[in-house]
Amino acid sequence: MSLAATARSQILTRPVLSMVRSALPALSATENEAIDAGDTWWEAALFTGDPDWDALLAVPPARLTAEEQAFLSGPVETLCAMIDDWRMTWETRDLSPEVWDYLKRERFFGIIIPRKYGGLGFSNFAHSEIVRKIATRSVSAAVTAMVPNSLGPGELILRFGTPAQQEHWLPRLADGREIPPSASPARKPVPTPRRWWTKG
Repeated sequence: MSLAATARSQILTRPVLSMVRSALPALSATENEAIDAGDTWWEAALFTGDPDWDALLAVPPARLTAEEQAFLSGPVETLCAMIDDWRMTWETRDLSPEVWDYLKRERFFGIIIPRKYGGLGFSNFAHSEIVRKIATRSVSAAVTAMVPNSLGPGELILRFGTPAQQEHWLPRLADGREIPPSASPARKPVPTPRRWWTKG
């Protein structure tokens, strides 16, 4: 380490880091669990400023399984053909009852939920490709299928729920008996599920 880098570290970086640490609140146990659930993968090397590009290039591209591809080519295509985004956005402000029924019947709300709980048990890559395809027809419909599989309670219950919670909730989320709420600021109404549940 050069003299300038050492001086910068001692005079500037350490005092600033100390001030930032004292200003930030401590992480809760839940926040620590969430952080520990993942890893930094290749991004850690990127932030060193000297990443190993060969290591990134050696990572094989993600691939869909035959079953995931069949779902994308079958039920996802059928769903896309059912969606009338203009009517939904400007007239009904909701997905049609037929689309809601189809999403439930084909387990779009259980894309990442394991088969033993009634879900499809697909990969995160498949989930991404399914949502991407639906978004070509309707962003609202894509988000409707995306949220229960990524931001909703399905993944949280799967990772952090007790066995009893998993047995009770995951089948109900997978088949659409329960659809978790989602909200975001919006100037205009957006399609929302007809059945909501929240407890604390």
